[in-house]
Amino acid sequence: MSPQRKTATRSSGRRRRLWRAGVALALVTLGGCNSRGAGSLGPCTVTHYVMEDRGGLPDRIDLLLMVDNHNSMSEEQASLAAQLPHLVDTLASGQLLARDGTVVQSFPAVLDLHVGVVDGDLGSGGFSVPTCSEPYFGDDGILRTRGNTTLAGCSGSYPSFLEFRRGPDDPAAFAADVTCVASLGTSGCGFQQPLDGILKALTPSTSSSTFAQGTRGHGDVENSGFVRDRSLLGVLLLSDRDDCSASDTDLFNESSARYSGDWNLRCFRYPEALYPTSRYVDGLLALRAGNPELLVFAPIVGVPADLIPTPAVDPDFVDVDAILADPRMQQVPDPSMPSRLMPSCDLPGRGLAFPPRRIAEVARDLYAVGPQVVLGSICQADLRGPIDDFLLRLIGEMVITCAPRAIPRVIDGGVDCLMSEVLPAEGLITHCAQLADRGRTLVSTRLDYDGVTREVCGIRQLPTPSDASAPPAGEGWYYDDFSSTTDRLCGDRDPSNGAQGQRLVFTPGAASPPGALVGFSCIRRILGHASDVIGPGTPCGPPWGIYCADSARPDLYCDERSRACVVGCETDGDCRDSGLGGGRCVDDLDMSCGGAAGSRCHCINPVCDSSP
Repeated sequence: MSPQRKTATRSSGRRRRLWRAGVALALVTLGGCNSRGAGSLGPCTVTHYVMEDRGGLPDRIDLLLMVDNHNSMSEEQASLAAQLPHLVDTLASGQLLARDGTVVQSFPAVLDLHVGVVDGDLGSGGFSVPTCSEPYFGDDGILRTRGNTTLAGCSGSYPSFLEFRRGPDDPAAFAADVTCVASLGTSGCGFQQPLDGILKALTPSTSSSTFAQGTRGHGDVENSGFVRDRSLLGVLLLSDRDDCSASDTDLFNESSARYSGDWNLRCFRYPEALYPTSRYVDGLLALRAGNPELLVFAPIVGVPADLIPTPAVDPDFVDVDAILADPRMQQVPDPSMPSRLMPSCDLPGRGLAFPPRRIAEVARDLYAVGPQVVLGSICQADLRGPIDDFLLRLIGEMVITCAPRAIPRVIDGGVDCLMSEVLPAEGLITHCAQLADRGRTLVSTRLDYDGVTREVCGIRQLPTPSDASAPPAGEGWYYDDFSSTTDRLCGDRDPSNGAQGQRLVFTPGAASPPGALVGFSCIRRILGHASDVIGPGTPCGPPWGIYCADSARPDLYCDERSRACVVGCETDGDCRDSGLGGGRCVDDLDMSCGGAAGSRCHCINPVCDSSP
């Protein structure tokens, strides 16, 4: 995949994420009215769009640590263990700190964290292999419960996964327990199958995916309860060699008639005996079907450290195709030691690592279709850099809302727009007062369709002048048409608008709480039209203070989802009968009803120059 193709693929993946069901429930655009069939339509007085986003940083993170446990991994496991307190403390505190203690990024602290540990020992197909003590299934992708009792303070056994709850639990004690389980030693099978180990650990037994000897996944059996619905699933893989997940376990048979030669080179010499990497792309996506943004995949593997910027503060993913093309990433036998491959790196006092081509390909292909991915290098004694990159992806999965076109600024550098937030009726955060430090104030309450009253918070807008080059100070939201991040994420939405892109951005500490419904409404009066006309598409209700009942039209009402005045309809003809020209009868996802039996839809901002 060329760099150009990679960029295009990633952009389309972002578009899918932005417009998936549950992200943008309503989008209304107006303007550019011409004389063809326009008539005296009320919507032509404003440029207005409404978006809603069900979101916020998930309050639950399920983190799987896949740790290679063959005999060359002792230093690497120790390096990971040294970073676990930092990883846990960052998620628990809501602050990512640099080494000097300064705050790199603030974010809402994670309320509930699961951590499970699994290794890549899936046995050797029942064949006798010197390093494989359990030849049939090894540790079988079952979450580890054994603690490393050679470490001070470690118990011999732990639950199948460890759970941290913010408030009652001590982050330091939790990190120590994770370290006890994740320091699993180096007695595992030399044939490491980390990709299949991850998939078997997480995949439910009801899936069509099968594993060695027809066995099923453990996600809803032995490992039940670890992965939760709507949690953010993070997978961190630590290994100094490539994956050898075998579809044909005869590969491990020393006397095989099909596969011959040195055991150490069989995974390299016979790629046809391994599962295709698409198995892991599809399998991981299936765990977050419809919500790929709730998956973060982070392999820390034998990529030469100089191929990955450190620290990789830019959220763009590195070009894996360029990495795979590097001479050190080629898998070729080592002339000085024919029983092994040429190492991708050799760190004095630490040992060798080998080209992880299969793992890198999974990372590349996952990234192209939506999930966040971090590719880190194990070829360094200090893993703080890749762990920080992983944390930035975890905490960076907040709302990304690209505006469909440029929004004119007003005098103070803001935009003539409002952002509000309907809080959930249940959960840890249900009142605007709890979010005062995130720029919220109570503006109203809202009686929803389920008969439950919820609080509506206004969210502080932080002005950004037209020559802005950096995010504003404070907590709230701001209009971003200046940053390289916005150009990258939103630049391809409407190239005709004169700017690469524009985005509505929460500051890191102001992210929406889980389950909240964020509404954004923007209105701009068009010169030459009356400014006081209330019609279809006019923003309504709090916090606008505009009510559709004040219109001269008796058929208008305020739609609770879009917070805009609408006309009820069941067919496209109803829109025309209401004097709305060629407007379509659409539902809240802009899907035409077509008069289906039992449907009830809305004429939301019909396009005013459509032909009848």
